[in-house]
Amino acid sequence: MHNSRSSNSSSIDLSGYNSVFCDSTQAIEWAYRHGLPKESIIRSSAPAVLWEGNRSIQNIEERWSIDELERFQGTIQKFSEDIFDAAIAVKNVDRNRALAVSQASVLFQRILFKAACLKEDDFTDKRLFIYVDGEGGPSGNGMNSPWDQLLSSNPLFSVIKYNFNNDDWSVLNTKGISKWKRYMLAGLETVVYRLAIKFMKYIPGKLFKGDVLVFHENELVIETAAALALRGMRILELKKPASVKSVVNKNNDYSLIINALMPIMRERVNQWVSISAVETTMQMFKNYIDSHLLHFDQLIFQWDQSIIINKNTKSFLLIGASGNIKGQSLSTVCQKKGIPIIAAQHGLTVGISKLHGELSSGFDNSVADIVLVHNKATKKILSENYFAKSKPYIVGASSRHARVGRKKHANNSAIPIVYISTNLYRGNMGFIMSSKTDYSQARDEQKLILSVLSKLPHRVRYKIYPDDNRRFPDPDPVFKDAILADNIDFFSDKLDMRYLLEEHRILVTSQSTSTLSWPVMTGKPVIFINWKNNCPLTDDAHSSLSKGLFVFDDNDVGFHDKLRDFLSQPIEEIERLWELKRVYRKDMMVEFFSTYDSGAGARSANIILEKYF
Repeated sequence: MHNSRSSNSSSIDLSGYNSVFCDSTQAIEWAYRHGLPKESIIRSSAPAVLWEGNRSIQNIEERWSIDELERFQGTIQKFSEDIFDAAIAVKNVDRNRALAVSQASVLFQRILFKAACLKEDDFTDKRLFIYVDGEGGPSGNGMNSPWDQLLSSNPLFSVIKYNFNNDDWSVLNTKGISKWKRYMLAGLETVVYRLAIKFMKYIPGKLFKGDVLVFHENELVIETAAALALRGMRILELKKPASVKSVVNKNNDYSLIINALMPIMRERVNQWVSISAVETTMQMFKNYIDSHLLHFDQLIFQWDQSIIINKNTKSFLLIGASGNIKGQSLSTVCQKKGIPIIAAQHGLTVGISKLHGELSSGFDNSVADIVLVHNKATKKILSENYFAKSKPYIVGASSRHARVGRKKHANNSAIPIVYISTNLYRGNMGFIMSSKTDYSQARDEQKLILSVLSKLPHRVRYKIYPDDNRRFPDPDPVFKDAILADNIDFFSDKLDMRYLLEEHRILVTSQSTSTLSWPVMTGKPVIFINWKNNCPLTDDAHSSLSKGLFVFDDNDVGFHDKLRDFLSQPIEEIERLWELKRVYRKDMMVEFFSTYDSGAGARSANIILEKYF
């Protein structure tokens, strides 16, 4: 960082700056107190900073039109395929390393997106970046755009660090949920799984058919592992070992791989950034891939040291998220040790999202030998995946998903309607899965609150999305409108929505994310808002869900009025209309949610045992 200094010092004088990058209202107020002229231009992407419409504050992402962002996002999948092909063509590069490089190149698109926001004079004129330092969650501080790296060539560029005050941040938890309620949702299979993990490691392996190594559990992993335990398999938890960074050195393959990727990346960079940003962005890309490859090799070393198997015992890995650098490096070690990998689907996104192509290099079947999926739609998408290594098997959704449907009604609910918000900003860490800027997305959410939710004759709970990682320093500005509405109960606890579903009669949500599966599995009326430019449904999913659920498209004429009128009906009337759709929901559930009503764990265990034992 140029001229980086710690904040909160009385000696700081910012009077000489008239162009500033900053994403925190608190930091801006601090800057004004330290001499920053009120007429200085402040450029930000944070909704809270842009909210009041101050003329001196500009949206740095304003250069992105919806059409441009659609083109940018829509070309990422083909770009990732080209990167993979270039990497795997390099001598001695295996598919897992090529996958890791492809995925890293996709992740780098977040930086390219930011680089494209810069203008030519940002590389020559005096600029100040106020870097916000504070608690960011499990992934660390991700609240700042990489302006310090992108503008490092500008001799008149300075960075100053502001220590964020009132810095409380929480993550997803089960506070206030009784153990009994958690058990009733988790089920007996979870008890079996927890006992197996706790005690089986002390029992000699020769007493079992084989070993199941479990990494990154999810609902289907737990249920499958429990079924395998009851069939004579030993369940062992595989923990990622402590980092041993010093023992791995870069090898010569790094430069060969990077040289193969550079022409592909340069062509893309040239399309989107200003002339002065090209070389800096390319150097950042080179460093990013270099660092990613080193991390990949460090993980391989760590996995190789930590996975010790008995050669006389059949072992395999059961994993909940295989399509990332941990899974890719783990796959490399498992192949070397002769350990098959079985991946279990986490959520719905792959099967229902129109924009899933960006994620395809990280699909489970790019790494795993078997993939256990919930439904037909996911199987179809995975089967068509460019990076596919294996075939998916349909086993249905977990029993936990089925259990949320036990209590169909909460007839005496004081808050009959819940809006399950999926409003999660891109910030600096999210995928591009939207053709709107964060500010535009915030305004869409605000309009939904002001024009629909706050106008209903019913009480409504507004449940925030419980993000573990902080995208921006300030609270979401749309919260204020939800808090001020007379009929809205603002729920800000970082609690998983599955524990609250039984308290409401009507469930409203949006975006083609995994969140949708829980409301739908309750059997209660679900109103789904399909944002055309933000994680929209595939055409097939839209057609089916429109018959089985109540789907409202934001690009329809009178969208807000139609949604408000529908939700203003008596709750009993909405429930009556919901029952009329029952006949269509069966096909919808089989195709897009859970092909089978129950037995996912046992079905998965049968597939695994039949194939490997």
